Amino acid sequence: MLNLIANTSIEKKIYKALETFVFDKKLRIVKILFQKAKEFKLSIFLDKKYGKLTVDECADLSREIKSLLDIENFIESPFRLEVSSAGIDRYLSSLDDFIKYRNYNVRIKSENKTRRGKLINNSPDSLTLSNKYGVKDISLSSVLDVKLDLQGMSLKTIKEMEFK
Repeated sequence: MLNLIANTSIEKKIYKALETFVFDKKLRIVKILFQKAKEFKLSIFLDKKYGKLTVDECADLSREIKSLLDIENFIESPFRLEVSSAGIDRYLSSLDDFIKYRNYNVRIKSENKTRRGKLINNSPDSLTLSNKYGVKDISLSSVLDVKLDLQGMSLKTIKEMEFK
């Protein structure tokens, strides 16, 4: 499922550099985004198996991750680092995520198409999405991102998700 966590070669290098460090902290990397707008920005979304990641924990992790990445030195340009929790509108990047958030609305992005609908099933190789156009199996090999889609969800449903 690495392709759902890290899409580009630099994101995959960052993942490999941080994988053990994050695992040792009892955390999981949910998504890595390395983007250039006015400046380079590296966003790392993390999740705890039990409990919520606090702002203070994210600040501490940010300092530690920055030090690790400086040692690795494969990001040549100056960049801004953002370390945050996966959040309520989180990316889904593991089989556990797909099971946990089954029957919730998602946005599935592939190279040339974005689909929205309810995630109704998954296998190790595909996701099944239901929307007004019908039911569609989507191969995970073609997927870049899967993200919870809060659009159209009731406040009750969003609050229910918060405690998953």
